[in-house]
This record gives sequence, structure tokens and C-alpha cells, in this order.
Amino acid sequence: MSSSANARERLVHLVQKLERLEEAKQAAAEELRDAFVDAKRAGYDPSTLKTVLRLRKLTPEEREERRALEAIYLAALGMLEGGPLPDEARRRLDEQDSAPPKPERSSGPQAKGAPARKPAEAPAPPPPPQMRMSLKDPKEARQEGRDAAAAGKRIYDNPFPAGDPCRAAWDEGWCAQLKSHGMDTPAAYQRRTKPDQTDKAAGAGEKKGAA
Repeated sequence: MSSSANARERLVHLVQKLERLEEAKQAAAEELRDAFVDAKRAGYDPSTLKTVLRLRKLTPEEREERRALEAIYLAALGMLEGGPLPDEARRRLDEQDSAPPKPERSSGPQAKGAPARKPAEAPAPPPPPQMRMSLKDPKEARQEGRDAAAAGKRIYDNPFPAGDPCRAAWDEGWCAQLKSHGMDTPAAYQRRTKPDQTDKAAGAGEKKGAA
């Protein structure tokens, strides 16, 4: 058999395989769509289910980071709606102006091939003690948060107690001022963990399904 005949035969097999995969893909997409329809009929929200499916593909650390970033973004947009920032978001924001730890100087020459010692990370400072409920206007508290950020105060300097709407308003003002400095995107606004490939694939699949 000539080489051209072999090439043609391989091409035919490849095309047939691709056709079978396309058919399976279409059948899976239809089955997935039917499953979301059934879920909606049962009283579940399809959009929330899609979000849950994406989150289940992430590690616990990636989910914690995503929740922190969402809270920071919402705070900067004034959309916390009475809910204060979670602890992880506060830690990220508090690290914004923290200088990196200096490497320790060894007392003698380091042994060849020995791993370098990493400086111990300082524990996150505890939040300030809670105060009594305030009757201040949230708009005023939001401006106080902006003024505090402009003055270089930390996110932990929020003077309002948990449960007070002014606490979230202060956080919103602080985060809004942090982003309005005209500098590059703050490190607290950026993702630290490596994006999960499954997360990317889920996003691409959702776009295709929407089309």
C-alpha cells in the first residue's frame, strides 16, 4: 500500500473519531441542559448550581481566596449591603502596606546544598475590641473609612462593631479609597493562587452552552 493511501486511511479514521466525539459532546450538552431544567422544576436555582459546580472544582484555599476577592471588590464598589468584610479579606488588605520580612543573616557560611531557611510569617493581628452599637449615618461612616485609608490607617482600625451597618459602610469607604489612589492595581485585589485549569474549562463550557 502506498504512503498516500496510508495517509488517506489515517485521515478517514481521524475524521470518524472526531465525528463520534462531537456527537457524544452534543448528547452530553443536551443531557446537562435537561438536568438543569429538572433542577429548576424542583425549585433549585440553575445559576446558583452552576456557581456551586465551579466552586467544587477548586481547592479550599482557592475558594477562600475567591470569597476574599469578591468581598474586596464589592466593598470597593459600595455593595457590601451591611455585611462586613470576612477575616481573610481583612488580612489581604492589611498586608497591602506591610513591608516584606528581611532575610535572616546566617552567623556562619551556609553548608553547600543546604536549603535556605524561610523567615517565619508573623501571625495576623487580632481585630480591635468590639464597641457599642452606633447610630451614625452609614454615609458618614463611609466617608470616615475613606479618610482613614487616605491617612494610612489599617483596615483593622474600623471602629464600628459587628452587626452595625456602619461597619460595612466604613469598609466600603476604606476599600474605595485604596483603589482611587491612581496607582497600579493593589496586591490585595489580585489573585495569588494559580488559576485551576478545571475552573478555566468550566468557564469555557459555560460560554459555549450560553451560545
